[in-house]
Amino acid sequence: MYSIFFNNRRLQFCQNSSKLCSHPATVVESLEKYSSWENLLDCFQCQNNLQHLLIPVEDPHTSFTQICNKLNVIQAAGGLVTNSGGDLLMIYRHGKWDLPKGKQENGESLQETAVREVTEETGVQSLQVVEDRYEKTYHCYLYKNSKVLKMTAWFRMTDGSNSSLIPQTEEGIEKVAWVPRKELKSHLPYCYASIRLLIQKTLASEIVK
Repeated sequence: MYSIFFNNRRLQFCQNSSKLCSHPATVVESLEKYSSWENLLDCFQCQNNLQHLLIPVEDPHTSFTQICNKLNVIQAAGGLVTNSGGDLLMIYRHGKWDLPKGKQENGESLQETAVREVTEETGVQSLQVVEDRYEKTYHCYLYKNSKVLKMTAWFRMTDGSNSSLIPQTEEGIEKVAWVPRKELKSHLPYCYASIRLLIQKTLASEIVK
């Protein structure tokens, strides 16, 4: 399944046969209701009271690709960083717990972007990328009156250096913390929806219930 987030609101595509379509808390609408992909995005963006809209389609990947082709896509990358004790590296900004990330610069690979941004935003110096594989999140927003889709690649990393944590205050980061797994569940309600779901998916077996 594919999801695009508008702040904390979620537009999701799934197969017609998905069990999500019968979930009582899910708002489901047919794609035929909309005249175009642009119309779907405009309508969802305007319905601020609609938190989660599910669109059943025959091929979610094809539909998602088509909608991406209508938008200016910005590449970004960040890290799900743990230390030797299993704590998760998080930043606090604008009243939310978040993960360090940032936009890709010219000539960088996504992995290089992720390492650079985590170091810049948190002060952690000796990062090791666990694997080349990464998770992705998608966030749509307006920039100079045009819709932009930011794709963020999330790499699993480790740090065993015990570096001093230094928040990048010029980017609005108020604090950086290693959050113990036993405290992670209490932090999730104060994360953006996309980050909360990412952490739950990636660290599901490791989060203290």
